[in-house]
Amino acid sequence: MTVFRQYESSDLAHVRDLWERINRDLAPEHLKDRFETYIRTALKAELDTIEEAFDPKTRNRFWVVATPEIIGTFGIQNRGDDTCELRRMYLSKEHRGRGLASRMLAYAEEQARALRFQTMLLSTAEIQTNAIRLYQRTGYVLTKRETANEMSTKTIGGGLERLHFAKAL
Repeated sequence: MTVFRQYESSDLAHVRDLWERINRDLAPEHLKDRFETYIRTALKAELDTIEEAFDPKTRNRFWVVATPEIIGTFGIQNRGDDTCELRRMYLSKEHRGRGLASRMLAYAEEQARALRFQTMLLSTAEIQTNAIRLYQRTGYVLTKRETANEMSTKTIGGGLERLHFAKAL
């Protein structure tokens, strides 16, 4: 049975492993070195502050998807009075194609509405074609495209195109 549950500090090693595996699988051959740098720096930095970044006291949430093995993650971060952002939606490739990502997204939206958010933002890289299709199919509207040259906690940079979406909840 698959459950969505609140992240716990004891999940850290499993989440780190999941994020590393998924990012390595995503890496196009010509960007493998950049992805490794991203894993060592940006992902590590976000994981080191995950409980602060997703502090429930400030209307943030972070969940793991467990079978009981952790096979996915996703969270929402407060971006203002009525806006939140979907963050770190990852699902191991062995569990894709079964509607689970759609359920994760629907759950995040439901929780965001319960927290009185009216808009959900998200962004993803051009190489995430399945995610882009999911977001478009579920009513997200493309609001901006940008070329990411610099690395951040959201992108490896390297000239990848980043797509930004929004949806009224």
